[in-house]
Amino acid sequence: MRTISGIMLRFTKVDKLVSKAFYGIFLLSYAVVLFILLTFVMSQYFEDFVGKDLGWKVFAQLFFYFGLVLTPQALPLAVLLASLMAFGNLGEHFEITAVKAAGIPLTRLMLPMGFYAVLITVGAFLFNNHFAPYANLKAYSLMYDVRQKKPALEFKEGGFYTDLPDYRIRIERKGRGADSTVYGVMIYDHTKQRGNTDLILADTGKIYTIMDNNYLVMELWNGNKFSEYIGQNTDRKEFVRDRFQQAKFVFSLSALGMQKTDEELFLSHKIMKNVSELGIVADSLKREVQRYQTPLYQDLKPYYDYQFNVDRVKHPADDKDSVSVDFMQWKDSVTAADITLLFERAQTKTRNVESLATIAKDRVTYYDKEERSFRLEQHQRFTMSVACLMMFLIGAPLGAIIKRGGLGVPVLVSIIFFIVFYVINISGGHYAKEGVTSVATGAWISDAVLLVFGLWFFRQAQKDSRLFDTDVYIIWLSRLKARLSGKNSLE
Repeated sequence: MRTISGIMLRFTKVDKLVSKAFYGIFLLSYAVVLFILLTFVMSQYFEDFVGKDLGWKVFAQLFFYFGLVLTPQALPLAVLLASLMAFGNLGEHFEITAVKAAGIPLTRLMLPMGFYAVLITVGAFLFNNHFAPYANLKAYSLMYDVRQKKPALEFKEGGFYTDLPDYRIRIERKGRGADSTVYGVMIYDHTKQRGNTDLILADTGKIYTIMDNNYLVMELWNGNKFSEYIGQNTDRKEFVRDRFQQAKFVFSLSALGMQKTDEELFLSHKIMKNVSELGIVADSLKREVQRYQTPLYQDLKPYYDYQFNVDRVKHPADDKDSVSVDFMQWKDSVTAADITLLFERAQTKTRNVESLATIAKDRVTYYDKEERSFRLEQHQRFTMSVACLMMFLIGAPLGAIIKRGGLGVPVLVSIIFFIVFYVINISGGHYAKEGVTSVATGAWISDAVLLVFGLWFFRQAQKDSRLFDTDVYIIWLSRLKARLSGKNSLE
């Protein structure tokens, strides 16, 4: 009993040791990886943010929702990096050696971390299936609204400002420093849709916004308002000029604001759906494929005159089938004009058949590719989650082999395997969409490759392999040189 209780005590201490070494590093790795991915993705939309005065709330929403969107991609790399660093730290401080000396195998040492990896895998799937579609909907609908928003109000010297609907505003010069005065103001008013017939000119003015930047106010001094229109009782154009010493013009800036788009417009995209919804759409697309494939034979039947009944022939000038006649008699009664008409009718029907077949083929190809795309997305909700477990199977044995902690070798190895996983996953998805391989193969090939690497590294770790020790390869090269030099001397 004492022996059993002692073993249980040792196992409990081992669990605490491994757990403490893993979960802290995992949270830190997840935060770092997510930050890097988020920075990379948001930098691609940098041009859409410039000059739009979005405010910190919009940026906070964008970073929050895109952080949720990128979580499925960040989790596998975070698991790989954390497991590799955790076991690397344990190996570097000889704790793995001490545990093995106490009679605890490497498999038992990996068990606590494996339990966390399974929890992360299950949590990743639940997140991908339930929260990721909502996050995608919010993130991309908000990004669409940001893209549609026009740049913030900014007048450049010597150029026309054209973002205000129905107005064209030009400023010759701005005041320098703290002076907010503008000089040489020109405003074309197109609200009446009469072209450049309404013009406002002023020597100086001031521009500012009111009511929470919803309206633009232009106070102008020493100016003129010109209008040109056609009189009521004559076709002659009349010209009116109103001179003013001071005038105030107010413009609505609602067109420059960010309008909220109805989120239902984005719900049809596959990344906005869960696994069951993806399956429903894929099944409907499959039925569309069958709908265009099955009736094609019947649709083409009316375009053939003699294929289905060789005893009934049709006279070129007759639209109905004639009675059964001897083919040789019918042939002798046909004139050259009838033969020409037959050829023309045959060409027309051939073109119609070709057109129907081409349309059916294009639609079948489109719906088949869309079905594969939705099936692939359905599989990838599972594969991206299982990738967390596969990354653990690589990281833990590899860390036990390398026996180095820190951010040097673990980060380099993690990046290499993540790139391998990413490239294989993208390539497999592309081949699955194009029909080169099955959807299941294209979706799961990346996880299968990671599993092979993980099992091989696990076998090497159990044998205490010195796979990454440089002195092993130096000795091996020295022995190889000795053998080669010995063979040369014998020759």
